[in-house]
Amino acid sequence: MTYDLIPISVILIVAYLGSYLLYHNNYIKKATHIRLWNILILLTFIVSAGAGLILLILAEYGIALPMSQGLLYWHVQFAIAMFWIALFHIHSYWMPSAGGKSDEELKEESAQSSPESIQTNEKSGRGLK
Repeated sequence: MTYDLIPISVILIVAYLGSYLLYHNNYIKKATHIRLWNILILLTFIVSAGAGLILLILAEYGIALPMSQGLLYWHVQFAIAMFWIALFHIHSYWMPSAGGKSDEELKEESAQSSPESIQTNEKSGRGLK
């Protein structure tokens, strides 16, 4: 049985770069970008962990079913996807927002800024809201 490491990796990397560029160019909000990848990491975890748990139960009780090989295949495929999405998840939370300024600096700036500049910042679509 062979696993699709390269195709899964390429597809997910291209998809992440696409959604990151959409976020970076203000076509989507950061919250939308992060929510998309959070949902995907949840789904890949549920499938991979669920399949792994079923395989564990089958192995523990010495049950050999014809579906075990198929289940193992999908368990590994989703685990590969989960690995990449976990890296994207880390990147999403480590990448700076609003030009690399800390939350404290942003709060100080917003407290000092006028209502007109606050509306401009809200319309920019950057940052979690």
